[in-house]
Amino acid sequence: MEIRHTKCRIKDYPRPQFVRENWVNLNGKWDFRFDDDEIGVKQRFAFGFEPETKINVPFAFQTAASGIGREKTCPLIWYQKKLDLSFNEDERVLLNLEGSDWETEVYLNGVFCGKDTGCYHRETFDLTDAAKQGENLLVLAIRDDYSEMKPRGKQRAKDHDYGCWYIDTSGLYKTAWLETVPARHIKKLKITPSLKDKNVTMKFCFGGNVEGLTLNAEVSYDGEKVAVGSVPAECGAELTLSLEKRLELWSVGDGRLYDVVLTLCDGDKVIDKVGSYFGLRDVSIKDGKVLVNGEFVYQKLVLDQGYWHGSDLTAPDEDALEKDLLYTLGFGFNGVRKHEKVEDERYLYFADVYGFIVWAEMPSVYNFRVEACANFKREWLLAVKQQYNHPCVFTWVPFNESWGIEHIKSDLTEQTFVNDIYYATKALDPTRPVVTNDGWEHTISDLLTMHHYTQSGEELYNVYNTVEKCALEKYASHSRGAFADGYSYKGQPILLSEFGGTSFVKDVTGNKWGYGESVKSEEEFLERFGSLVNAIYSSPHIVGFCYTQITDVHHEVNGLLDFDRNHKLPPEKIAAIINKKK
Repeated sequence: MEIRHTKCRIKDYPRPQFVRENWVNLNGKWDFRFDDDEIGVKQRFAFGFEPETKINVPFAFQTAASGIGREKTCPLIWYQKKLDLSFNEDERVLLNLEGSDWETEVYLNGVFCGKDTGCYHRETFDLTDAAKQGENLLVLAIRDDYSEMKPRGKQRAKDHDYGCWYIDTSGLYKTAWLETVPARHIKKLKITPSLKDKNVTMKFCFGGNVEGLTLNAEVSYDGEKVAVGSVPAECGAELTLSLEKRLELWSVGDGRLYDVVLTLCDGDKVIDKVGSYFGLRDVSIKDGKVLVNGEFVYQKLVLDQGYWHGSDLTAPDEDALEKDLLYTLGFGFNGVRKHEKVEDERYLYFADVYGFIVWAEMPSVYNFRVEACANFKREWLLAVKQQYNHPCVFTWVPFNESWGIEHIKSDLTEQTFVNDIYYATKALDPTRPVVTNDGWEHTISDLLTMHHYTQSGEELYNVYNTVEKCALEKYASHSRGAFADGYSYKGQPILLSEFGGTSFVKDVTGNKWGYGESVKSEEEFLERFGSLVNAIYSSPHIVGFCYTQITDVHHEVNGLLDFDRNHKLPPEKIAAIINKKK
């Protein structure tokens, strides 16, 4: 498939929708030290420390790719790297950490530069006041543990494997990078295209004193200038531009993208320049269907947990992200549900340019206490803001299978919390559907989604072959029901958002996990897979599905690819089954 990259694209650049040319990738070898006894604070490691070993950033120390591969958890770890800095008096030096798990403190030359908690949003620290020209010493102190008070996703909360949870991740696990920006600069950009109004609205936030400055925007498509405009620079400034000169719709399978150039100017002098892009498309719901640009699109998704053999939550490199997407397309799917993970934005970039659907999901928290709820809400809303501009994102999924909200069926407090997350998400983004509790026991929800792992196509059909059966208070041969107490079906689109999960491995010895009796041959798998997909297609009220899953993950062996991304069977045979329905 031929794609058209955006004008602003820089290979390996970690923030593809907000691009500046002046940046430094800090991935590679860093000094590293475990601090099991937490002596580093008393011994002032922030000013520098004697390294225990080297670590290969951006890979967590638990992975082989880090060069360490220690699975035992550690409450405090230290990173250290020398930086050669060169910057002007009117510039700020910013450290960006795409992913750091969980509590991160940053020191430059022994000076405290900030602290952040979380794992699933970009953390930015201003190093300027501690920086000097030439050599500097950067030190990071990062704490992590098995606490269930924070979103863990598929990271295990014990020191051994169990069920479908995997080795935990600590410290830096996504790209670390530096950028220098003008003291007066464009800080944030929110892009909202409108197909109905044939325009795009951009909202801005700035850093520094921008009084008297002007923000200029230029929109182009395939090199042709489509629209230009300007607005006085002030936080919250908004600019709406007509796209009627050239309407190019982003659609599934055809990722048409407009290029954007933003300049912050003092008269004719350019102070700051940022490149971006957007896709003009509309996602709506009507008559029990999800429409894209007013037309029904059957969503043929596959569950994608975004794990790699030897590097876990971190892709080996940018090419691996694109290859994963291409593998998925090769099997005939038109999108993924990114399960229990906030994915690297470079993956979302490729999804944007290929015209590929992504359901964006929040890693679950496994406790329902005030602290856990606060951590969850903060991280989720930051993740929504960070992914908002990507046209590939079709659906927000904050909760999965009542994880962390175990009593939602009847507990009013848990229901209220989930509804709060729904409305908070809608306040940030009214343009996309929100699934409050994917799988079952929905409260307010824009979609009705079910999970069912029977290996019998006949049983799957019998359980869900009418709308009434999909919306039952308690499913047949299933311990859960469609809705929490007090909630009922309101005509939402119905999707089977997890099914299959067929254990497919020739050697069944050892710790290997999947659903149903393991199949050992291509023919046996295709027969079972075909019967399940045909059962779904035979139920016309079901308007999409998500098969579990694209790859094996550690001891979970129900992937179409093994953990090393080898095909278990020819992808065209899967595609032939999936593409029976257009």
